[in-house]
Amino acid sequence: MSTAEAGPRAPAVSIIVATARDSGCRRLVQAVRDQFAASPQPSYEIILVLDGCPRYTWLTGDDPDLRVIVLPQRLGIARARNTGVRESRGDLLAFLDDDCVPADTWLSELLRMSAEYPGSTAFGGRVIATAPSNLYSQLRDGVYYYETFGAWYTGSSSSEDVLGAPYVNGGNCAYRREALLGSGGFDALLPAYSDVELGRRLFLAERAVLSPRMAIHHDHPSEFRQYMIRCWRSGRARAVLWRHRGYRQDSPLAVGRTIAGNLMWHNPVDRRRRITASPVRVVAVLTCQEIVHGIGYTYALLGSLVGRRRAGDRSGGAPGAGVAAGTA
Repeated sequence: MSTAEAGPRAPAVSIIVATARDSGCRRLVQAVRDQFAASPQPSYEIILVLDGCPRYTWLTGDDPDLRVIVLPQRLGIARARNTGVRESRGDLLAFLDDDCVPADTWLSELLRMSAEYPGSTAFGGRVIATAPSNLYSQLRDGVYYYETFGAWYTGSSSSEDVLGAPYVNGGNCAYRREALLGSGGFDALLPAYSDVELGRRLFLAERAVLSPRMAIHHDHPSEFRQYMIRCWRSGRARAVLWRHRGYRQDSPLAVGRTIAGNLMWHNPVDRRRRITASPVRVVAVLTCQEIVHGIGYTYALLGSLVGRRRAGDRSGGAPGAGVAAGTA
């Protein structure tokens, strides 16, 4: 097996996993090791960042390819990933979620794209639900991913590389080291969407490459409550993006128009047709999605405005802490 070098020689690939639960993390680590064992040329290291949770019992400390960083308190996905970036040594910095398993072609596709597209900054691929019949998995795939990346993302027949993307999914992506460090890393102010914001900042619409075969099998939310929590966080994140980054697509007017359009047209006419569940149930959940997203957005926006007035701050917002700022 190819392992991370103990000496001064840096590994080719750093796999960074921010984790706060032990349910699937061991499975992921073994899957990554198996892929590198089958492709012994690139050296690698796995960096586990335990985000405010106890050290997992199966982590013995005797594995030369695995480094563990235990954060004393929960810092959130962006800060945890930035911590892993600072501790990494690889030329390619890859990120995987702790509740996924990479497809057999994940590593080979990443290495191929990084070699074939030397001018590209980031690489990614599909996120495939492990329970595709679940309603909330279908909503994630058939609504969000379908509308963000295109129909190829949820199909099984596409095999061509896709040049340019709004962003690369934070649970299945890789960046060239110099590009990620130069950008300042993930915006630690965001409760969600830090990968989306990084894609905008790095202009990945012109600098990313996606391959349908660089895929992971991922445990999407499987319950209504879990799904609504994600909608709440995404709404809050868009408010933070507007306040601190000023992106026009996240302005109150843009968000309001989008929610109204989804409620009146896209949900009952367009989106429900892509989901196999009962149309009434689909529209009901999508309606709740828009409402919770809007409430989260409003809550965060008003909270930010009230907080700044109390502090007497009229500057319009400071950038979030990133890799260079030291967020551990």
